[in-house]
Amino acid sequence: MPYILEHLTSLRQEITDLRNMNARSAAKSADSQIDQSAVEMRANRLVEIKRELSQMLNRPEDPAVWWEKGGRRSRIA
Repeated sequence: MPYILEHLTSLRQEITDLRNMNARSAAKSADSQIDQSAVEMRANRLVEIKRELSQMLNRPEDPAVWWEKGGRRSRIA
């Protein structure tokens, strides 16, 4: 579970950074080909992140992976 939380935090930060860079780029009056290419690359990365997040919602096919990662807590009576 900690891995998932760290990964989600990392993706959230990356999304924020990409959006901020796109906003700064949009605020410029003239876009060069390099600027436009950078905007497209950031947009593509946002699509990749979206895909990755949707895949994270799916349970792994192997149930052992799903349950072992979370760790079972033993109940103390």
